[in-house]
Amino acid sequence: MIVSSRLRRWPSTLCVAALAVGLISASDGAPPEQVADPTAERVAEIVERNLRDQDLTGAVYGVWQGDELVATGAVGDSPIGLPAATDMRVRIGQPMEPMLSTVLLQLDGEGVLDQDAPLATWLPDFPRAAEITPRMLASSTSGVSDYVTNPNFLKQFYANPFTGFTGEQLIALANERPPLFAPGTDFAYAHSDLVLLGQVLEKATGEPLADLLRERILDPLSMDDSNVVLTAQIDEPYLHGYTNERGVFEDSSFWNPTAFLHSGNMTTTVADVATWIRALADGTLLTPEQHEAMMAPSTAGLGALTEDKYFAYGVGHAGSWFFMNPAYGGYHGVVYYDTQTRTLVVAYVTLGPTSDADVDNALPLGREIATLLVPDNPPQV
Repeated sequence: MIVSSRLRRWPSTLCVAALAVGLISASDGAPPEQVADPTAERVAEIVERNLRDQDLTGAVYGVWQGDELVATGAVGDSPIGLPAATDMRVRIGQPMEPMLSTVLLQLDGEGVLDQDAPLATWLPDFPRAAEITPRMLASSTSGVSDYVTNPNFLKQFYANPFTGFTGEQLIALANERPPLFAPGTDFAYAHSDLVLLGQVLEKATGEPLADLLRERILDPLSMDDSNVVLTAQIDEPYLHGYTNERGVFEDSSFWNPTAFLHSGNMTTTVADVATWIRALADGTLLTPEQHEAMMAPSTAGLGALTEDKYFAYGVGHAGSWFFMNPAYGGYHGVVYYDTQTRTLVVAYVTLGPTSDADVDNALPLGREIATLLVPDNPPQV
């Protein structure tokens, strides 16, 4: 059943964190009056306006500059008819990808695997396994076709998005179409690369990827609200996903995330995403040499990539900003991080009945907030 967006009511007062609130003392000795910080109010207005303009159902967001929290909040409904809350979990999507790259670099440094060894070391039966390396998988330069754009995958997925896929099934779908280019000679983003990279990490260590990420990323950073999931389960409280991708407006919260195995099958909160992005930017879990290599424009010159705009080790870069645009089953997200000012914007939104599911609906509000905070150097993507 399609629910009219006119039935939804946007709250006039948005949740703003305590660190974004100032105090004014009363002259008569009364308790101090709380006054909302103007920047936090402008951030909230941007989120609320974008939700109205794009007919979105709900959003959770957080904004930081350095270690200071600027604003965090929730707007809209989850589920429809009830207010969304700041601590609701979402499907993480793309921010999971550099987690795999971080584990890859750690294992490479420990001598457990060589990121430049042929894929045949772990997956000898994969086509072109003698030419593809884990480093290529981490930066989408393998040439493997993206299974997500395979019409056969889309047919299976939309027929029943609750069923899920195994890694072997996704790799088979990737190999139904010929490679895009010779390994290492060009760039083309492919979810298939992350499925393969996850399998390499598992085979090299003998551990499930979920355990590797828990031991090497989530626990060291105290990301207690984040979990790798291999089923459609998502713990309460969660931001309900809504989408119109199948021609009907529906709750997509329990679409099985293994359709994007190893490139988004994690549930998390905005606060945990912020913890991860700051650690990624600072190189907290890597040696200085590893972090420098991870952030370097190593793919510049491939395809349209340059030293100013490039994708490497799961992270997109544009000037001093790096960015991510996760989207899956009604959850659309955005991450912007400016390495010069340490400004971070994280937001996840869910679609409404007339939203355009073919674009990332979180990007406009994220870009507008980032521009508000860094007006002299706004993101160009």
